[in-house]
Amino acid sequence: MAVSARRMTRHRDYSRLFIALTVVAGIIALAPIVAAIAGVGGARVAPRTAFATAPSGEYMVLGRTEGDTDVISVVGRSSLEAPAEIARVPHMAGFASIGAVSPDGSHLALVVTDAGVASHPIASLQVLDLKTGKLSRAAENVSPEIAPVWNPDGEQIVITRNVAGNESQGPIDVVTVDRSGGDETHVQTYSSALGAYPVGFDEQSRLVTVVLDASGTTLDRPGAEPLHLSANLTRDWRLSPDGKSIAFVEVDTAAGVQYVARTAPLGGSAPSGVAAQSLSASVSALGAAWNPATDAPTFGVEPGAASGAGGGVSAQSLTASSSDGFDVPLGYSGSGKALVVTHWTGDSFESPGRPQLQVIDGQERVIFENQTRFFGWSSR
Repeated sequence: MAVSARRMTRHRDYSRLFIALTVVAGIIALAPIVAAIAGVGGARVAPRTAFATAPSGEYMVLGRTEGDTDVISVVGRSSLEAPAEIARVPHMAGFASIGAVSPDGSHLALVVTDAGVASHPIASLQVLDLKTGKLSRAAENVSPEIAPVWNPDGEQIVITRNVAGNESQGPIDVVTVDRSGGDETHVQTYSSALGAYPVGFDEQSRLVTVVLDASGTTLDRPGAEPLHLSANLTRDWRLSPDGKSIAFVEVDTAAGVQYVARTAPLGGSAPSGVAAQSLSASVSALGAAWNPATDAPTFGVEPGAASGAGGGVSAQSLTASSSDGFDVPLGYSGSGKALVVTHWTGDSFESPGRPQLQVIDGQERVIFENQTRFFGWSSR
């Protein structure tokens, strides 16, 4: 029996429809798998870093620079094994990123110089999730080389912004930014300051900003009278864990240049100032860190100097194996059992020698040969 051309054509159409339906059915069957892998239309499986599955303990968040890229890593205090790389952050060559770890240890806020030119650099605020490795941009036109500060609940970050487009002179804005970006709140504008440096929050959760100007050094806090710390410029400011005191180094130029370690309480509201306590009248120091276990500051003193009982201890006095050189303390772990320092191999501040990032843990020192930046501690 002959088959008409119309019936053959209709048969081919049915076959094509059957094949198409089979393909569609296959796609539908595979959809949950594709969604799980690619995060389309279903529950997304987020990427994970080595830090996400690391055992509980205290971890250092470190960095090294490779040309125009910063490599961010974490290393555990208990194992001190090779750092686990978390992310790579591009920046302008010659301008390494600076940052701070969030209070809960899950994120790293970075001020990244990634625009402008060397004479007029422009930075952005970027936030790195240490568990997923995701890097997000939270703010633009940020003052370069001024460290960000987390608020106590870890939801906002304090930055500064030069109103005149990051020129060296001009008004300075202090701003809080939501860590996910978008929402910004103006805190204060300093019109005639040489510099404005947010350093943390006091015991009443008020932002503490160090202001350097023609009068010397002043602490400013919203709703409180300014506290005049010194008629000189200062550096290396660190708030105590309870927010009641500040440690800093005063640059005394009365008889040459001397760096004097000092501590001062933040209590009181007299605008005339507070009584700053010197570590020792004859001791030069650089760097400060508060030990949360002892609530006492540690300074980095010049080789050959003895630390005084009134202001704290020196980092190089913490171990018998400090050898030559001196330490500039960077930060204690949450337990107070370990301290990260920059160890300088020279014999004086004027001849500092070569820097090495080290951790002092008990009587042991460990050198991180390929790491140059310390961003903070994280506990899991």
